[in-house]
Amino acid sequence: MRIINSNLLEDNWSQLKFLLNKNGILFFPITQQHRDVKMHGLSYEDDYKGNALAGILQKEHVEIRYHEAFSDQRVLKIWTEVARSSELEPFLPKKLLYQGRLLQE
Repeated sequence: MRIINSNLLEDNWSQLKFLLNKNGILFFPITQQHRDVKMHGLSYEDDYKGNALAGILQKEHVEIRYHEAFSDQRVLKIWTEVARSSELEPFLPKKLLYQGRLLQE
């Protein structure tokens, strides 16, 4: 799994946005819109278009927006793989929300 812009986690952040799918995760500043961030293999578009999930990383939890192509189980499987990364593990909270529902605590 590719991890892009993980250096943003080392700064003094309170929130970061990200795009995520089975191929990788891309972090970017909260001031940018998910639909405006493009990278080969990671694309989020309005109306459930694109191949990636949109999310917000906060100190206390991760919030992932609904995408009709991603079931709860698929989201949890992808996030579990991300959270296992030795590069990211120290920075990621355990609590995961998808569609506003708790998937992992």
